[in-house]
Amino acid sequence: MTKFAVIALFFITQFNSKFVFAQTITNDLSLARQVIDTLCSPIMCGRGYSNNGNTNAAKYIAAQFAQIGLQTPPNLPTYQQLFTVSANTFSGAMHLAINQKTLVTGQDYQINPSSMGKKGTFDLKIITAEQLLNDRLFKKLLHTRNNKKALLFDYPDSLATQLKPKQEQLSNALDAPLYLHLTNQKLTWHISTQANQATQLTLKQDALPMSPKTVTVDIDNEQGTHQTANIVGFVHGTAQPDSFLVFTAHYDHLGQMGRDTYIPGANDNAGGVAMLLDLARYFNQNPARYSILFIAFSAEELGLLGSQYYVENPIFPLKNIRFLINTDIVGTGNEGITVVNATEFAADFAKLKTLNDTLQLLPQIKLRGKAANSDHYPFYEKGVHCFFIYTLGGIKAYHDIYDRPETLPLTKFTELKQLIIAFMKKQSGD
Repeated sequence: MTKFAVIALFFITQFNSKFVFAQTITNDLSLARQVIDTLCSPIMCGRGYSNNGNTNAAKYIAAQFAQIGLQTPPNLPTYQQLFTVSANTFSGAMHLAINQKTLVTGQDYQINPSSMGKKGTFDLKIITAEQLLNDRLFKKLLHTRNNKKALLFDYPDSLATQLKPKQEQLSNALDAPLYLHLTNQKLTWHISTQANQATQLTLKQDALPMSPKTVTVDIDNEQGTHQTANIVGFVHGTAQPDSFLVFTAHYDHLGQMGRDTYIPGANDNAGGVAMLLDLARYFNQNPARYSILFIAFSAEELGLLGSQYYVENPIFPLKNIRFLINTDIVGTGNEGITVVNATEFAADFAKLKTLNDTLQLLPQIKLRGKAANSDHYPFYEKGVHCFFIYTLGGIKAYHDIYDRPETLPLTKFTELKQLIIAFMKKQSGD
């Protein structure tokens, strides 16, 4: 077990302990890196819905809230707002071989997140762009007996949008046991709430052996319901405690792609959680006129389900929120930040930009309109004034095995935190 797994286990098992951080509140990066390393450690299993990964992450964050000294919401027995989700998970076997050459999970190939499990060895039938584009050849394929061969779609990525409907039509017609698609693009994984009847894999073109003839797979999946939780804590306001400033970040990620591979999710979104906890430490020691609410959401990767659950079951009235900032993918920053909803709340964006110009913290602040791309959006739909902030530049790892703590630079982490604090203080009149 790694040292960070030990740290995670300590917090999970010692929820009520009186552990006190040795570091001071100003030691932003060392504390942030400890949080990121822990959330990305093997015990968290990619913070998905198998092997207690998501549950362990939730307990760890709740323990952090307790150590910081955040108040538990008045109508919750703990920091956890429980709810259930459905997820298709892959925590068992994950083996793929072409011509008996074993490929590396997450590096050479990935499974479609809505796939069923499959076991066996199958002959390969290669489907080319010409066969899909030529009407005569395509009709011939549709009426060909497949004899239970696995289909390998081999065409340029530039034709993917054009040929996807025909690929799906052919897949449905032939009812093959396995579908494989070649790509030269980066492998980017996701997670699904459901499993369909097909088993689909995407392979890197350069990982395919010469003259592929057979494919062997041993893949397990499990589709089911899981209990998860939003983690909620707050700091009482000094003058107007019924008004709230809100900080949010999602802690869930994609989980496992087989028992030996998990998606760490350092930038997405262990870094955002580290920012949330840093802000919680600051405002717990420096309360504002308004109360400050901190929410770590689960099930963002499943479709903003945690934040949607919260706005449908708010712990404090949504109308009392004066402003909300959601941090998601904040581990770089050498090229500045983008602010989603900047055009929707132009006056607030102007205030943020003026502060940055005065304090000279970030190289640039780019504006963006509304977008349903993170946990701010369910609040926005309810009329809450909010920003979603993400950093620019640096590493390009995203939803893959390479989004690891050791590659995350945290280039402007401290500067972004300072800007957010200054902005929210102005929002509360401090």
